[in-house]
Amino acid sequence: MTATFPRLASISLLLLPALAHAASGSAYTTGKAAGYVFGGLVLFVVAKRLLGDLAWARWLIVPVVAVAIIRLNPGPGPIDTPQIQALAATVKAEDVVMYTTTECVYCHQAKAWLQQNGFAFTECNMSVSRTCQQEFAAYKAVGTPFLVVRGERMDNGFDSDQFLALLRS
Repeated sequence: MTATFPRLASISLLLLPALAHAASGSAYTTGKAAGYVFGGLVLFVVAKRLLGDLAWARWLIVPVVAVAIIRLNPGPGPIDTPQIQALAATVKAEDVVMYTTTECVYCHQAKAWLQQNGFAFTECNMSVSRTCQQEFAAYKAVGTPFLVVRGERMDNGFDSDQFLALLRS
């Protein structure tokens, strides 16, 4: 029992950088979460070797570095409504294709967000169009809404942060 607690505590400390960055909302859209976990693991192993008998000290290093990483790299930051609307003005309907079904609640939410923020987009409703079904199948997509934004796929449904990041890249 006593050996299990330090191991669990070590694992949770290794995840701190990834969790802290995930809280900022951009870790998964930028793909950095795995890098932070790996970095935390390397840092912990190095600290263990260097500090040896000072086991208590290595527990302080990972949280301190996690906080430093977040402060140094906070991500792109939130975008306000006027900036979103300015970006929307640059988007043509053919830049964003959304594959939907009539009964999809998430599709309705995504369409509402796009319309509310003034984005032009092309809806391809698979409940109505066989062509849309064929295009969707050609992408090997698995769920709706499925978006293609300027040639880039959004495979995991609609995420406004990911959508905006794709348009800004």
